[in-house]
This record gives sequence, C-alpha cells and structure tokens, in this order.
Amino acid sequence: MVEPDEDWQLVSSGSLLAKQAEVVRLKAAKRIARLEKADSTVKANVIQAITISLIPMPLLDVVALTNIQFKMLDDLVKLYGIRYTKIGKSVVNAFILGVLPVATVTGLSSMLKLMPGIGSFVGSAGVAVSGGGLTYATGKVFVRHFETGGTLDNFNLQEAKRQFRQEFRKGKQVARDLAVTKHLPLSKPE
Repeated sequence: MVEPDEDWQLVSSGSLLAKQAEVVRLKAAKRIARLEKADSTVKANVIQAITISLIPMPLLDVVALTNIQFKMLDDLVKLYGIRYTKIGKSVVNAFILGVLPVATVTGLSSMLKLMPGIGSFVGSAGVAVSGGGLTYATGKVFVRHFETGGTLDNFNLQEAKRQFRQEFRKGKQVARDLAVTKHLPLSKPE
C-alpha cells in the first residue's frame, strides 16, 4: 500500500496531472472570489436601498430604488464579463418591470409618507424592508443565472420570476438584518 506522502511524490510538479490540478484550483479560486464580489455588490446595493427609504418624498424613493437596481445589474454584468446588447437591455428592463406587483407594495409604503408623524415612519420602514428585499432578490437571480454561464440573451424571465419570489422572502430578512448591523433606522424608536 502506498502512503499519501508517497502519492504526492509520484506526481512531479511538471507533470500534466499537476498542471491540470493547478488549473482546476485556480478556476475554483477565481469563482469563489467572483462570488464573494457578487455577494458584496448585492449587499452594498441592499444597504443603499434601505437608506433610500429615508427620502421623505413619496415615490421619489421608488424611482431611486429602481436606479439602484439598474446600477447593481450593470455592476454584475461587468463583473461577469457579459456584453450588453439591445436584447440584453430589454431583458433587464422586462425583469425589473415584471416584478412590479412587488414594487407596488413598495410604492404603497412610500405613499404612507404623506401621513404626518407615524405615517412617515411606517412608510419609511415599509419601503426599507421591501426595497431591500426587492434589490436582494433581483441581484441573487442574476448572480445565479450568470454563475451557470447564462447571459442576458438566454435569460428565462419565467424561471427568473419564480426564483425571484423565493429570494424576495429571504431578501426581506436580509434587509432587516443588514439594517440592524449597519444601525440603519428600521424599527420603531423607543
């Protein structure tokens, strides 16, 4: 029986097997680094989405939230080296506009800001949680698609919407957790 130390000695550093192992190791390290950067990009934009809830003007926060999502997707497209085509831009627009039922809840929360006092607070908290969750879910759907080798040209809107619904539930909790860890005003003042 050959001991493990002896196995490593059997593969010389210049052998084909050693070179292939190094290529695999480098690809895995690159993928891990890319995933960490993608996750960081999504979380940074969730924090921006939460912060946008502090804008006291109703619906201006929703417009700003939409811009944050477009910027986040642009950053992810660049990270994954995806080319924007006319079709690709249409897909991004269709996806973001396709999640309008969820965005409507954000808009309704934004409208609560018109009510003096508690309405402003409740509206801000509602926009923060749903806007953060919306941003998280959007980012995660695109990261998953790009990680599997997908592009904007082969993006499946129906599958993405299904994934979005799952990620949105998780995203609201992520938004709450990030608000707490970053000391953002999300819960009722004591």
